[in-house]
Amino acid sequence: MTPGTERDYFANEQVELWDKDAFWDLPHHPKTEYYRTPPVPLGEGKRFFEFVVPMFPKRWLSEKTLAAYANRLDGGEKPTALAVSVLDVRGPATREEGPEVTEHWCLAHYLLDGHHKTYAASLARKPITLLSFLATAESVATEENVDKTLEVLTAQGKVSS
Repeated sequence: MTPGTERDYFANEQVELWDKDAFWDLPHHPKTEYYRTPPVPLGEGKRFFEFVVPMFPKRWLSEKTLAAYANRLDGGEKPTALAVSVLDVRGPATREEGPEVTEHWCLAHYLLDGHHKTYAASLARKPITLLSFLATAESVATEENVDKTLEVLTAQGKVSS
């Protein structure tokens, strides 16, 4: 996802709910490209967003390694990337003319390993797996939020035991 585009969470959904920065009158800029999945309604004015955030830009990736992963993906392999994740639950937003959704649940997976795999899979539009460690102590989410997030991910077939 390229910042500032029509699918950029920070330029669209975040602005819908929280508005632009009060001083600069601009949306938040994440300063990096990222991957995202379609948002999931959670009911009661809540929506779940999921992101995979690389730790360095795609221009640093090796074309040779990307091609090797593209071949492996074409051969049916489903490689695994590694991430540490944080769940950020913000809301409810209180505005006079507020949107239908007033609370955002954002699960951000920060890639530690697997940048080539992830980018190759995104280009090929093929799935990979993600081994993620959720940092609950560093999160503003409650234990109930984490449990609900695991339910959502399980229902989507993204969590296996």
